Amino acid sequence: MTTVVGYPEQLLNGLQSDDDPEFWKIEIATLLQDLEAELDSCLTKRPVYAQLGACSHWLRPHQTRWKAAGGFARPTGYGSSGYSRLGLPEFDWSILMLWKVEQRIWLPAEKFQEKRRFLFRAALPTRTKRHLQAAVHTLWVPGKPSQADQKSTKFYGFRKADEQWACVTHN
Repeated sequence: MTTVVGYPEQLLNGLQSDDDPEFWKIEIATLLQDLEAELDSCLTKRPVYAQLGACSHWLRPHQTRWKAAGGFARPTGYGSSGYSRLGLPEFDWSILMLWKVEQRIWLPAEKFQEKRRFLFRAALPTRTKRHLQAAVHTLWVPGKPSQADQKSTKFYGFRKADEQWACVTHN
């Protein structure tokens, strides 16, 4: 079983009153499960970081759709290149964690220590108490550790039904 050190405190400190903590817990557990499956399938000598952050500035979400599982606002945002359907969502705030493979543990990190590293970056939407669905944007930089030629961007779609959040699709 995997342990995440310090994440609940860091996470809860960053949430606003209109952010649903239950969404964040389910979403992060889902992402870390997929992330660890990816890491278990490969051996890399490079350190692996996960950066999980809140994004409140999505690119016109009501007019840009991701059609999976009945449709979601497309999880793209305003990136350094400006407005784009391919824009990388910018973080309002984020937490950084370092994977320690020997102990199977995520440790909080203040900053990146190495230049040659793998980064799993996930942008989570804010204001999740107001909505019954949410889409998450993830990206591997510079690419997946197991297969550099595979697609490194992935979307996750979550829905809330009967007061419970669940991942209903990912690509």
